[in-house]
Amino acid sequence: MNLLSREGVGAIKIPRLCQELGVTKGSFYWHFDDIEQLMAAMADRWSAVQSETVRELGAFAAIPVEERIEKMAAMLVDKRHWMVETTVREWSRSNSKVADAVRNLDQRVFETVYRTMLDLGFDENQAGLRAGAMVYIGLGLIHGRDNLPTPTTEQVHSVIELLARP
Repeated sequence: MNLLSREGVGAIKIPRLCQELGVTKGSFYWHFDDIEQLMAAMADRWSAVQSETVRELGAFAAIPVEERIEKMAAMLVDKRHWMVETTVREWSRSNSKVADAVRNLDQRVFETVYRTMLDLGFDENQAGLRAGAMVYIGLGLIHGRDNLPTPTTEQVHSVIELLARP
């Protein structure tokens, strides 16, 4: 997964992986029949990690609104989060299991932000518009990270405050 997040799906080749891990090809084939089986196992692993993230998002509703917003902002500025997300979203274009996990995560993130906007007192229409804007800003931050200036934590807080203010 580290190699995937650093260099993308194209780097996942048996010789390269064996070199990276310091194992022989025989060791690789002891665990996996072929590269497709490894990729399926990686997809399963990433899906399991995202399932945990989805469970954590479900728990957001039980914490105070301000703390929820703080946690969401922290997720947006975490560079490790960006690196993995960008690579996995690219991978999801060619792997349906990963695509399903990405779609599920995106929907849960939207629902969490939407509920937060409702809890702040916005009507359903405004909550949906503001939640959509926040989610798309987050996706833009993930995909634009190499081309645009990385926002500071304070800047992310300012944007969230702007969208969360009536």
